[in-house]
Amino acid sequence: MPYLADERRSLRVPCDLSVEYAVKGAPTRQGRMKNIGPTGALLTTPGAVPPVEMEVIVSFHLPLSQRPVRTLGKVRWAHQETAGVEFVHLSAQEREEIWRYYARESGRQRSPDSWPRSIRE
Repeated sequence: MPYLADERRSLRVPCDLSVEYAVKGAPTRQGRMKNIGPTGALLTTPGAVPPVEMEVIVSFHLPLSQRPVRTLGKVRWAHQETAGVEFVHLSAQEREEIWRYYARESGRQRSPDSWPRSIRE
């Protein structure tokens, strides 16, 4: 199932980050994050991905960050070993860290305070 970029709440930048994810009641699994934006990421796994609408806990470490980002996500689309995950709950610090990485990688010069209100919430 292709995922159309214009359905996203924000653009993404390419990355290659290690990620851990877990579905409630299941063991933690390893995967890779292949792109990231202020509101979500592309997850790849060595096996089947969680089903659409499933909530997952994702944990990843951004370059130059002091601690990992650990947040609740929701699978918005899935196809074979790839899934689009929307970040459902980010702390202010996690949001800032993701924005800083996104801004650096995309060349943007805005702060999280300048995000549209729908992205900040």
